[in-house]
Amino acid sequence: MNKKGDVWISAILYFGIGIVVITIILAAGLPVINRLRDKNVIIQTKQVMHTIDDNIREVIREGPGSQRVVTINIKKGSFVIDQDIDGDGVGDNIVAWKYDNAKVLISEPGTPVPEGKLTVLTETAPVENTYNIQIYTDYNTLADIKKEGTSTLSGLSDLVIRNDGSNDEGLIQITIAETNR
Repeated sequence: MNKKGDVWISAILYFGIGIVVITIILAAGLPVINRLRDKNVIIQTKQVMHTIDDNIREVIREGPGSQRVVTINIKKGSFVIDQDIDGDGVGDNIVAWKYDNAKVLISEPGTPVPEGKLTVLTETAPVENTYNIQIYTDYNTLADIKKEGTSTLSGLSDLVIRNDGSNDEGLIQITIAETNR
């Protein structure tokens, strides 16, 4: 064999070994990156939920006619307002964020965990090593929450939170409407 052939064989072997090493690094690193990305989305969404809660409580304190505009950016999952959670056909006065098939476990599955005014509920998803996460605030004793338009949001949205006065049961009626961007 000549020297040119040896150089080509060496180059092909080095190239093959390089591809194998890169594949191993990606196989080990991508799950970690995906878990970190999901955890970051969850942390950002908790901040958005706290902002919405603060604005709802501010509008309640200020009285009928008071309103606030809040910009939200839901990167993953869906933002749900006054949806029927327990299946009785009536909205449940909740503001929630739902994220299915998250790759990070943030609380004990099946156990609601209070975090200030928020509650975090993690459930095991059908796909192995994934979880369905809900972060919500329940306003049943404080306000009657209603959503104008569709009850589910995702992406970038401007929300108008408005105090419409008291209802027949003595609860403050809060309407949350999505405005056009």
